[in-house]
Amino acid sequence: AVRASCGDRELVACIVGCETGVALADALSEELGLRTNGTEKNRRNKSVQQRCVKAAGLRAVREAVGTSWQEVQDFARGETMPVVVKPVESAGSEGVKLCHSIEDAEQHFNLLMGAQRKVGSFGAAVLVQEYLRGKEYVVDHVSRDGVHKTVMVWVYDKRPCNGANFVYFGTLPVPADSEVAKVLIEYTRGVLDALGIKNGPSHGEVMMTADGPCLVEMNCRTHGGDGTFVPLARALTGGYS
Repeated sequence: AVRASCGDRELVACIVGCETGVALADALSEELGLRTNGTEKNRRNKSVQQRCVKAAGLRAVREAVGTSWQEVQDFARGETMPVVVKPVESAGSEGVKLCHSIEDAEQHFNLLMGAQRKVGSFGAAVLVQEYLRGKEYVVDHVSRDGVHKTVMVWVYDKRPCNGANFVYFGTLPVPADSEVAKVLIEYTRGVLDALGIKNGPSHGEVMMTADGPCLVEMNCRTHGGDGTFVPLARALTGGYS
């Protein structure tokens, strides 16, 4: 049906446009024989991401994942509060909460599990993670056949607001030739390789901690925000599109 809709035009690529299309774009590109990242790994699953990064010898977040509180409670009790509780699949800080007590963590865990089951989320599970302290950066790439090109580097301006811990106030560009950007870019490209992301856009979120960069999550699609960042990026680079 996809090929038929193209008519006489050549079908050259299948590029994901938003978070919910990641799995579909991987499956379509693989089925159509186009450049693809394949479907072997569930790249939207944040726990899968961290396991792949850790296996590659890169700094990964300490975490536990489960579908019941009993599966993660020992980890939560062993961590210094606060801890982060969030869904395994989400975007834009949706469902993410900084919990300052075991009781708070358990309550939010159960809330997320209940909400995911109500909407029939496939493979629903919840993560409990160490709270990474530092500055959070964004490293955007586009890749082709395993060659990664850095598009932009940003630093988030996130603050507590209206009862939420991680509210986006904005993003600020970071010079690509700065020392922090060089470290972030090298680390992020290692993450892309660990996740098997060889083709297409990616939007990596990385915390620069006291002991170096650590993946928050890798979004296997373009930078979001409805494209509000594009005019600034284009003005800074001259070729961003």
